[in-house]
Amino acid sequence: MKSLLVVATLVASVSLTFAQSEEPPSLPPFRDDLLKNDADWFQSDVARAIADSVLLYQSKEGGWPKSTNLSMAPKSPKDLPSTSRANSLDNDATTVPMHYLARMVEETGEEAYQAAFMRGLDYLFEAQYPTGGWPQFYPLRKGYYSHITFNDGAMIRVLELLRAVAASAPGYGFVDAERRAKASEAVQKGIDCILKAQIRQEGERTVWCAQHDAITLAPAKARAYELPSLSGSESVGITRFLMGIEDPTPEVVAAIDGAVAWFEASKITGLRYSRFRDEEGNKDAQVKSDPDAPALWARFYALGTNRPLFVGRDSRIGYVFEDVERERRGGYSYYGTWANHLLARHYPEWKARIDHAALKAAAEASAARSLTSARPRVLVSTDAGGTDFDDFQSLVHLFAYADRFDIEGILSSPYGIGRKEHILKVIDAYERDYPNLKTYSDRYPTPDALRERSKQGAIASAGLRGYAERTEGSDWIIDCAKREDERPLWVLVWGGIDDLAQALHDDPSIKEKVRVYFIGGPNKKWSAPAYDYIAREHPDLWIIEANSTYRGWFVGGDQRGDWHKDAFVPKHVAGKGAMGDFFTGISFGGRRRTEVKMGDTPSLMYPLAATADDPSADTWGGSFVRAWERPRTTFDHAEENAPTKADEVEAFAVVEIIYHLDEPAPEGTTAALQVDGQEFTAFPGEGNQWHFIFSPKSAKSWRYKTKSTHPALDGKTGGFTSVFPRPEQADAPSSQFPHWWTDNPDPAVADGNHQGAKTISKWRVDFLSDFAERMKRCAAPKSE
Repeated sequence: MKSLLVVATLVASVSLTFAQSEEPPSLPPFRDDLLKNDADWFQSDVARAIADSVLLYQSKEGGWPKSTNLSMAPKSPKDLPSTSRANSLDNDATTVPMHYLARMVEETGEEAYQAAFMRGLDYLFEAQYPTGGWPQFYPLRKGYYSHITFNDGAMIRVLELLRAVAASAPGYGFVDAERRAKASEAVQKGIDCILKAQIRQEGERTVWCAQHDAITLAPAKARAYELPSLSGSESVGITRFLMGIEDPTPEVVAAIDGAVAWFEASKITGLRYSRFRDEEGNKDAQVKSDPDAPALWARFYALGTNRPLFVGRDSRIGYVFEDVERERRGGYSYYGTWANHLLARHYPEWKARIDHAALKAAAEASAARSLTSARPRVLVSTDAGGTDFDDFQSLVHLFAYADRFDIEGILSSPYGIGRKEHILKVIDAYERDYPNLKTYSDRYPTPDALRERSKQGAIASAGLRGYAERTEGSDWIIDCAKREDERPLWVLVWGGIDDLAQALHDDPSIKEKVRVYFIGGPNKKWSAPAYDYIAREHPDLWIIEANSTYRGWFVGGDQRGDWHKDAFVPKHVAGKGAMGDFFTGISFGGRRRTEVKMGDTPSLMYPLAATADDPSADTWGGSFVRAWERPRTTFDHAEENAPTKADEVEAFAVVEIIYHLDEPAPEGTTAALQVDGQEFTAFPGEGNQWHFIFSPKSAKSWRYKTKSTHPALDGKTGGFTSVFPRPEQADAPSSQFPHWWTDNPDPAVADGNHQGAKTISKWRVDFLSDFAERMKRCAAPKSE
């Protein structure tokens, strides 16, 4: 009762001061430096007044607001932050008030302070995600606020508080045993989250993003200028927290060593970063050459390339600090000396405290055992040698990166003239470069191993059913999928999808093990019946159907200088070993093709992403949305009512045109649909029906004509108009296709008529730079 009376009296005193004067009461602002005061100060009336004000700001959920001076008691409920902003872990919110109240409990023993602290603990337990992280706000707010938030140290401050509670550290011994146990469990879950979220590049541990997806733990975007990236700032606090673990496991040691190695490799020397005000008083910043300047780290580094990243409010990816608008340059810390003390003092002291050599050896042994599991298993199904030249380019890309994968199969699944022999020609070039490549990594497969895993798949269409007879290729898909391996088998379809359809028909159980990335669009039209069968009979397949997103690899993005589609290959591929010569010597359509296309390569880059479990995340292989009902349009009785351009279908849909004959067609009758100068085989169905199946690869009006050895089927005409999916269709994903993903129809990520293409093209400089570095391996062995 005494405590409540003191609270009421002090709050009344504060209110009276407000009423009598416009001057605020003489209380210091609420900041974490209040915690540095001694015991006598925490027993003072000033400390009590602040503590009683802190109580008034605690929400009904148990948290506190951010960016609020908690020393200033609210005069009325109207002065309290809105419900949506009342509970935050950002900017010292919740954790610093709890530390303050803990000091007040220690020095005064007041029950009101202790009760508020306990409510705060319960709030933190409730706010923790099952994956171990904490959001910026809880209850959750829509948008980036719901990501696991390392930004500005939010999650780390929670973990440090809970670690003190779990250990009954001085000042926290008043917490009951049940809550101490819950705190210990929460800290362990948080550590597991940190270890799983650590970003790996080329199999090596690096650091963390400022925020991660709450479910997949993938790097995530926050504000417009805070893209998925490697954090040179927040990662320091994470690493120091891990160093505070009393008895670290080998995995924790590996995480710290990996982060420190990244900080060493990523430091920037010879530049001085300064912030200032210009002549008009505006905040600004600059970097200048200075050999005596302390080491710097960028706030953000690009995933994959490790290049410092500078993004303004327009979200445009840039690599030059001066290109950021002045308002952001002056209002945000794009550089800092964050890791200097970590490297110079904290890391050596930590190594001296633990048995680092033994723990590192244990970590390396564990890493060696799990080396295979770090590489995705891939099986490529390609129409190399068939209807386009870019499959050859993507095969060169595959073999240049072959140490990053377990390549379990390369199938020739063409429509047209492509055969396994075309795959073997690229392997022959790889064989000539293999002596150089293996000096960089012993994980490059031998040329003979690749030849042994090359198989011939279906040559002709599967027919109306969508499946026909087993092939060497379809059997190989089944064999690979059913091997005892915890990793999924990524089936990357660059051509016809007939072999996959056949494998699914012959053994549907493989769906549990396969993940499919299908370069659809033009490829779909050559195997529309097989695709139709998969959508009809296997809607639960895990598949990314990229009908247009993949085009971002060769359209749009930064096309300046070396990055132009016609300039890149002569500069960065030509002369780079036998595979570079093969790449630049590809002929198609009567001429050499040296422009960058590699339209199938996005499927290769996708499984390498840390976010491969979440197709909605940003990757070099694109970003996708859950699929709506798979579009299919049937025009029946076309002999009486042929479709016209007034009939609309969805682009990339399966379009079926059915003609009925008065009597059976003669044995041996053939028929085809002629569209856009190409022919697509038609199939007899039940009764006297003939089915003409097509998939429009873009949005436009189409005209068709039938061609047949039977006069009753020959020369029929018609047409239709294909239109792109509407943006709102992505808001209604189909429950029938729970794991089916496709192009994002949002116009904001379209590049011209290519939906979703910007989710790839925005990374153009990054992925082409990476490819250029890879091709250097073909030209020369690794220097000692």
